Amino acid sequence: MKLSAHCSAVLLALALPLSGAPAAIPAGFSATDPRHASLRRLEDRAFALFNSDDYALSMSQQTRDAWLQLHAAGMRAKVGGRPHPLAGVALINLSSMDQIDGKNPDALARSNEGLTLLEPFADAYPIAWMQGLSIKGFVQIALGNVAGGADTLALASAYMDGYIARTPADRLDKDTHMLRSNIAFSHAQALTRLGRNADAVAAQKASMEARITAAGPNSPDTIGSYYTYAQMLQRADRDAEAEKYARMAVEIATDHVDRKHPSYARALEALGLLLSRTGRRVESLDYLQRAIAIKRETVGTDSLYFQFGLQNLGSVLLPLERYADAEPLFLEAESGFRKIEGENSPQSARALAFAASADVAEGRRDEGIARFEAALARVRAGSDKDRDIGQRVYPYLIPALIEAGRVDEARTIAASFVAETAQLDNAPALPLAQAAMLSAWTGPDQGRLGEAARRLVGVLRDGAAMNDNGELTEDQRAALDTVLAVAAQTQDAPLALDAMAVLAGSRIAQANRLVAQRLVADPALAARVRGLQDKVKALEAADSRLLKALATDKDVAQARVDRAAVAADADAERAALSRDYPRWVEARGGERPELTTLRAGLGEQEGLLAVMPAFDGVYLLAVGPHGARIERAQRGRAAMVTLVNRLRGSLTPAGFDQGAAIDLYRQIFTPGILASLDKARDLRIVPTGAFASLPFAMLPQRPVAKVDRNTPWLIHRFAIEVQPGFAIGARQMTRMAMRDQRFLGIGAPQSFAVAAPALPQRGGGLLAANAYFRNGGADAQALSQLPSLPGSLTELQAVAKRFGADHATLLVGGEASEGALRRRDLSHYGVILFATHGLVSGEMEGVTEPALVLSPPASATADDDGLLTASEVAGMRIGADWVILSACNTAAGKDAQGAAYSGLAQAFRYAGAGSLLVSHWPVRDDASAFVTLETVKGANRGLPRAVALQRAMLKLIRSGQPGAAQPYIWAPFILMGR
Repeated sequence: MKLSAHCSAVLLALALPLSGAPAAIPAGFSATDPRHASLRRLEDRAFALFNSDDYALSMSQQTRDAWLQLHAAGMRAKVGGRPHPLAGVALINLSSMDQIDGKNPDALARSNEGLTLLEPFADAYPIAWMQGLSIKGFVQIALGNVAGGADTLALASAYMDGYIARTPADRLDKDTHMLRSNIAFSHAQALTRLGRNADAVAAQKASMEARITAAGPNSPDTIGSYYTYAQMLQRADRDAEAEKYARMAVEIATDHVDRKHPSYARALEALGLLLSRTGRRVESLDYLQRAIAIKRETVGTDSLYFQFGLQNLGSVLLPLERYADAEPLFLEAESGFRKIEGENSPQSARALAFAASADVAEGRRDEGIARFEAALARVRAGSDKDRDIGQRVYPYLIPALIEAGRVDEARTIAASFVAETAQLDNAPALPLAQAAMLSAWTGPDQGRLGEAARRLVGVLRDGAAMNDNGELTEDQRAALDTVLAVAAQTQDAPLALDAMAVLAGSRIAQANRLVAQRLVADPALAARVRGLQDKVKALEAADSRLLKALATDKDVAQARVDRAAVAADADAERAALSRDYPRWVEARGGERPELTTLRAGLGEQEGLLAVMPAFDGVYLLAVGPHGARIERAQRGRAAMVTLVNRLRGSLTPAGFDQGAAIDLYRQIFTPGILASLDKARDLRIVPTGAFASLPFAMLPQRPVAKVDRNTPWLIHRFAIEVQPGFAIGARQMTRMAMRDQRFLGIGAPQSFAVAAPALPQRGGGLLAANAYFRNGGADAQALSQLPSLPGSLTELQAVAKRFGADHATLLVGGEASEGALRRRDLSHYGVILFATHGLVSGEMEGVTEPALVLSPPASATADDDGLLTASEVAGMRIGADWVILSACNTAAGKDAQGAAYSGLAQAFRYAGAGSLLVSHWPVRDDASAFVTLETVKGANRGLPRAVALQRAMLKLIRSGQPGAAQPYIWAPFILMGR
């Protein structure tokens, strides 16, 4: 007996695991007993109708009547006083038809009755028995009884395993193995819904293996099993294995499946989503875009399958701040969902809400508000039970209404947010904390606002700590924007510092992801990290319980006590990790600064300025010797980022966009910010996002008619040091005089084009930094197209000459290699200069990381591929007072979103370097040598390092060298701190 094709299709959409076995077959029973031949003829007739290629006939009343006729006849034909088991088979197939028709209560009743009739004879009708259990499990889940459905499917899975084990292989046909795969698939899906991810992995693996047996390793159906298994592995935090199977699905689909087959597009989409969920959104874009293009060509746009693809791609673009690219995708999906599901489609409302969030981020506040309100109205017109859309809309809509001056409306909606969130049985901590803070912000009693905002920051910090990639979601960044807006309104500098530390920490963790992974290769640290994550999960749960108690005003005292105990446990573990593994904590951006400690760490004439974009705003925190101030820039995030990109894109040896430069100065260095910095002469700047690529030193303090040696650049006002986070260490003292320092210069490496002359050349100019990596290592073809650096050898020789032949060592040409560096003791050099290409900006993620380009080896290995990456640097032992990266950043990305040199800077810090001197863009050889030498000499005379760089820049401006007054020549240099 073969399994119905319809039942096979249904079972693909369900599945869970079970255990147990039916009773023994009554003595003397035979399924082929000639006395029941008429029943078997009725069965054959019903199956012929049900398995018809004509779907309408297969699901017709004629087919139902055939099954009902078999059931009635089976009930009359007794076996040992019981109805004939074909009566149960008939009911199980009727239950399948009910389930396909969406009549789940009828399907459950019939499957229960059919299983009861069939149970004593199950071993004689094993396929029907397992089919009945599978249908029952599926409809139990569909009706809300997930645990019960899981138990039923476990029973089906266990029986199937026994049946396969006791049946000779030559009697097991394709349909049986396919049924086994379907049952195990459904089992895995149910286990996932119950949070039993490890068990779900095992069940999906069984499904995949059965599918391979049934259909072969390269069939479209099997490809679906590969990427579903990858999804299960990813949920179980087994990302490396997940990526292996997701890539396998794509590779097999590419080699063996027609491009128009749905499995091909689905394999691409599954890999893209997996990469996205593991923090590699840029890499995921190509797969998601290809999947959409194939869907558009093959299945068309009139399907939910296509619309969800659009929405998935848009959701990946949002955290990359590519709002202009995301918005049209959401709007197309919104239109498609509405066309398919009707005017009040919940999915269309969600797509519209996503588009609205892009509007707000791009500064189109009024348009965003209108779309948010339309999304809410659309869902409420269709149903008053869909709370999810409110959780998506309220956190964005309420702050936008406040900014628009519509406070009364914001207050009403905030009350709805609180009420609806309190009604959710298992509301996460984030929406509960957001609802409480937004209610306090819009309410008449502002006394609760500070406490509510701090609680929200704590939830966000814990959520970020749980993400191995350090990446913040769009919702988290929007929540931090709201906190910073409250801090600016109330001038709560400690609150602003808390929120900014989360933003900065996220950027640090992203830049140092592979460095942190190398550190966690230590089993002892890995175990401690897992232990901390478990404690943070417990703290998130305690936060949710406390916030729910506050929202409902029930059991608040006990929830506070419980939360305090869990928090104390988590804080103790954090402190212990910071003590025992400070490098890992720093790499993860996990340091939590206190304002008093930060101010105490500043020098007498030193100030700190943080410049951070959040969601739709850019926030400024100035900390001076005697006070602090938090402000929101007058222009929004999108406009400010546009100014940075305008300035960076306009820089040439002949000039720059003076309008953009002066506008940025006025937006950042407001009267209030300058007053807080007071008389500070040294300035530490903590920038994130686009502002990490802003050359602050060249911002003019007032408009000028022309650029000359007297232009009032910011470098005249402040000696500047840039740092990725808020750690303030003790000032480092010079360890030796220049005459005693040893110098190591590495650069002018052999070209990859020489090492790989047979490789075809690509068109175009420089690529984004991400493009110079392939499969975790160097992409020789891309690296072969980097332009030569003819002046780097001259620069190295000029610097070496100043140190003297006895104190200088040069590794150039073929000797500028990873191998040569590893063979050398680097702890004895006071100054180390790299004069080569740096792959540091653009969208770096995944297996790629910031790197310096050295000479290619004769044969590449994992340890020597010609790229000295940040994680490799972190494993070195360097004793230099100064590490200087010259002529770097020539492989810049398309915009200013990269985190500049933070990844490399941190790596050299971990390796033991004192200060890092780097450049924002390619540097003229003579200018680089001049600034390098003057800065090192000044520091050796006892000047603070930022002051030494400041004086070197000013000396170059006034030197009279050709073009030296132009900022393109002197402004790229920055001193990087921790």
